[in-house]
Amino acid sequence: MKFTFTPEHIAIAELFAGNINYIIPEYQRPYSWDCIGKSEKNNQLNVMWDDLIDFFNSENAGEYFFGSMVMIEKESRYFEVIDGQQRLTSLVILFVAIKCFLKRINENHDLLEGDSKEVEELKNSLPKAIRVIDNMIFNEKDFGFRSEKKVKIEKNAEFDYDKILTNVMECIEQTNVGTANNEQKKVSKRYYANRDFFMKKIENIFLTSGKFTKTNVSELSKFTEFLQYQLSVVRIKAPDFDVAYQIFEILNNRGLPLSNKDLFRNFIIQQFTKLKNENPDKYSDIIPSKKWNNLENDYSLTHDFIGRWVESTKAGQQKYSAFNDLKELFDKKYTDAIDKSKIEKLYDDIKIDLEYYSLIVDQSITSISIRNKIIFLLNAGNVRYSINLLLALFRCYKYDGNDNIELLDFIIKYEQYFLHTLLSKDKRFTSSSIYNAIEFLNNKEIDNAKKEFLISDEEKGQLKDYISSDFRDNTNAKLMISKYFLYKDTVIDDVISQQLDFSKATLEHILPQDPAMETNWISDFSDNFRKENTYKLGNMTLLTRRINSAAKNNDFSVKKEKYEATKLWLTQKLTSENLIIDDKFFKNRQIDIIEAIYTDLEI
Repeated sequence: MKFTFTPEHIAIAELFAGNINYIIPEYQRPYSWDCIGKSEKNNQLNVMWDDLIDFFNSENAGEYFFGSMVMIEKESRYFEVIDGQQRLTSLVILFVAIKCFLKRINENHDLLEGDSKEVEELKNSLPKAIRVIDNMIFNEKDFGFRSEKKVKIEKNAEFDYDKILTNVMECIEQTNVGTANNEQKKVSKRYYANRDFFMKKIENIFLTSGKFTKTNVSELSKFTEFLQYQLSVVRIKAPDFDVAYQIFEILNNRGLPLSNKDLFRNFIIQQFTKLKNENPDKYSDIIPSKKWNNLENDYSLTHDFIGRWVESTKAGQQKYSAFNDLKELFDKKYTDAIDKSKIEKLYDDIKIDLEYYSLIVDQSITSISIRNKIIFLLNAGNVRYSINLLLALFRCYKYDGNDNIELLDFIIKYEQYFLHTLLSKDKRFTSSSIYNAIEFLNNKEIDNAKKEFLISDEEKGQLKDYISSDFRDNTNAKLMISKYFLYKDTVIDDVISQQLDFSKATLEHILPQDPAMETNWISDFSDNFRKENTYKLGNMTLLTRRINSAAKNNDFSVKKEKYEATKLWLTQKLTSENLIIDDKFFKNRQIDIIEAIYTDLEI
């Protein structure tokens, strides 16, 4: 058997384009995605909705990858679904919910709100909007009349689930399913429940005080277009069941989904195979699969790398998917030459940048000062943009992982800018400065790139004030304590160096936020002192979640015992026998921490 299949990375609009048939065969398990149950937040429909609406509300211009679907192409535009029927069916039900929502509005114009002209426009637009959704989920046959669903369930000898799906898609209320057994009734109710779940979510977001306005129409239209054009799937077309089932096993049992990385692997192997076939004498030594293996085995080629490489190369956000953008760069940026083909040029560039990327994500940089600053940035949020910038920066400097004063200075300027934006109430992080700097770096204009992150002396003063002030946000406080730890790790000359696992660390207030009565915190410290110092960095350290929970709001003698369980020097220092915990201790510790951070940031 020849193992051949065709993966297509397509938008949802293309998945349902034209007259097309997706048949869910009778041997497939019944529809099983739920919206209700013992743990509703973790049910598939809840997770699906939350992920989609969060991505939509983020105004992300990129794509949302919805997963892969394995199908047998029986004939042109006629597919038997082997894997992916749950998400395919749920997606259809989501479009149905939008249609049923619009249909309800169209049948009750009292729900429309606006001036007379706006209401009239809304009345006229509703039938058109319903037709748009219908065209996504129904095929049109004779003279444009809708005659069949695009997704159908093959009739089972025991029960006709396709009839239930038809009723759901026609916005019919749940009806008695007759002689069905308990399991069949449960599955049947699931179709209706999921449609109604989506409808309720849509009503909550796209109605204003129970009314449908012109603004609501615009937002719902944007959401529908988001579903059509920003959601994507990988549709894997197989020639027969044996091939399809092998792919299904790989995806489900071995945990190897076709991601941008997998598509890129196919592309590399395909291009080098093509190169070898076109000129076998010149490229006889090339082994296409080995070309890929060298990338995957020698570097940290994560699933995220393709996206970071694309955005740092083009100095802008992804236009399509990371893989499709890579292909576009390949077609536009690279050309064949006498000494080297375009795929060899791309491959060489990828290898170089993978070296830089591996330095970043593996934390394998030899220079402790640069390594620790990058560790800090990777824990500070907006990681995507920081990696994009660092990749371009390393590429520009041809960085080898050792000390580099100029590169370190650039990173410090970026840190100042990043933290001033993060800690300021008036600032908001934007990607424009990142991509402007990347473009300058790609053109070797380092000074202009650095200017994108320069903050004024006044802003440096503000940054110092932010750092010395109260931290009510535990996430930012934890980040700043980690900055202190990383700086000290840079300057302390010792035979060992500790690694901070940021994901496991939690923020600990030495003087508790809400101290228990009869503890030394109440007897030894005034209300004013606690009010002024509880949320200062000088009162904070790091613990694991387990130890933090055990320490709670107890007397310091109890906390001290818990602190002894950690190996982190930052907290271990608090267990010293000669240590006196008083007003002076907290004030001195505050000075030590903020001065260290000022020095590290050069402010």
